[in-house]
Amino acid sequence: MNHALLLGGVLLKAIVVGVLTAITPFIYAILPVTVRYLSPKSKSKKEGQKNILIYTGTLVLIFSTLGILLSIIANATGVFRFIEHWLFNFAICRLFLGLGISLLGVFEFKLPASWANAASAKARSGNVVGIMYMALTMPAVSFSSVIPMMVVALLTGHNAGVLGPAFSLFGFSVGLSLPFIYPRILEILVPSKEVLNKVKGIMGFVALTIGVKFLSRTDLALQWHLIDRYLFIIIIIMLAAAAGAYMLGVIRLSKDYAPTKNLYGVKYVSLPNLFIAIALFTFIVYLLPGIWGAPLEGISRFLPPA
Repeated sequence: MNHALLLGGVLLKAIVVGVLTAITPFIYAILPVTVRYLSPKSKSKKEGQKNILIYTGTLVLIFSTLGILLSIIANATGVFRFIEHWLFNFAICRLFLGLGISLLGVFEFKLPASWANAASAKARSGNVVGIMYMALTMPAVSFSSVIPMMVVALLTGHNAGVLGPAFSLFGFSVGLSLPFIYPRILEILVPSKEVLNKVKGIMGFVALTIGVKFLSRTDLALQWHLIDRYLFIIIIIMLAAAAGAYMLGVIRLSKDYAPTKNLYGVKYVSLPNLFIAIALFTFIVYLLPGIWGAPLEGISRFLPPA
């Protein structure tokens, strides 16, 4: 029963990660275009919905199959034992640091345009095969957004045994598919471009934090002792402080939209941004004693050993 609850929790967390993936730059940009492409070509609203279900069903099949394969491989080879290897941790570190910097607007990963054009050309047939091909090529064309978030989904199931990857990627694919089926989900989550910027910014800082975590695991595996517990806490404090300042509008990024003004033409901080900033600065106050050796038991599993 406990294992079933664990897998259920993995599934729910992976669905959330999948929905959040739709807010990452590339997916957020192609989502409305994809929905419009699938619907207007249809003779009726019902056929348009059928096309979208074929597209999202293919996405679920792709990621679920990958999850099942990973579960089989993990069960047959015991690959989980390599999770502690420095090469694995360094690869994940680079992935999340790149995603974080990308979400903060410094640059954007892109595949060669010829790859995307070739995928689009084959998908324009408009039939079932073309729609399935669109779904098949979407993860490859948008790898800068999908792959890091897919890794996050896999991490949610790392304690769930060999079935973890299967449940993680099934949940991830369901979450990723929901905004295609019901685009209003994104309107609820990001009602304006300014909110989208803030969400991307916070996700960027979270990605950097995860990247630093895997960098510390790399350091620990190599026994270099460059990033000890105290330096790690200081880095996390600085990232949380930068994120809090960003939510208050003290820090602006290069691709941010102009802040919203109130009725009197004055720039203001919205209540959600204020509450997030308060939460971040509260977290900083909680972390500060850890610099002087406090156990910080609430997040001790996330911290490197002392």
